[in-house]
Amino acid sequence: MKRKKTIIFGGILLIIAACAIGLFTQSPKWSQRSFEAVVKETVTQSNGEIRLIVERTTEIYGDPINSLGIGKDTKLLDSDGKSISTKDIPSGSSVKVTVEDAFNEEKPFYYPVVYEIRLIHSDK
Repeated sequence: MKRKKTIIFGGILLIIAACAIGLFTQSPKWSQRSFEAVVKETVTQSNGEIRLIVERTTEIYGDPINSLGIGKDTKLLDSDGKSISTKDIPSGSSVKVTVEDAFNEEKPFYYPVVYEIRLIHSDK
């Protein structure tokens, strides 16, 4: 009976250790989602906030239109990985967008936290 309890206790410890290792080795990008899109327009709001209106070309959720807020932490990169500004992303450009993977009633997906916008192709 004592041996059986030891085996059960050891099994539980092994499961807890495996879960802990899984959490610590989890990629820091687990909360990120990427998609490709075409830039429709750049909008500067009255409060100075800059937003890119894009149409997704890869399916994530139902409505393909996203309004992407460009914050101070948003990385804007060209195809070579060099920093650019919103002026360097004209309408019709193809971009790869990396956003926070969140979709719930409080934070709908069409206003996601934008981590990175990378220019794929531009006609400019």
